[in-house]
Amino acid sequence: MLENSIWFKYNGDRSIRATLAEFYKCDTAMISNNEVELYNILKKNMTKRELKLYVLQVAGLDDAAIQKEMGIDDEKVLEKLKHTSNRKLRQDKIRQSVKTAEGVVDEDDEDFEEMGE
Repeated sequence: MLENSIWFKYNGDRSIRATLAEFYKCDTAMISNNEVELYNILKKNMTKRELKLYVLQVAGLDDAAIQKEMGIDDEKVLEKLKHTSNRKLRQDKIRQSVKTAEGVVDEDDEDFEEMGE
């Protein structure tokens, strides 16, 4: 599904999971391993421009290339967009959404096993 996404266009070989773990400065084991789900979380919580900016920054494009790609003429607009994009990524609702739920599921499975015994 990600083959048609903006992520795949600019970051074909990089995983969303690894880049989010790098952004949040945590281990990749703490981030969900479903790439499509992670992309959808970002898409849901960010505007199209913010998401595209994040994707282009992760791809390693410099400010001039980002401005050209996004059709932004003013550097102040780009800086404000960077600020809002990073601010949204730092929000707890996104951070909690990308965290893996597998640890919670495993604990629940153990409870069910104990109840069955």
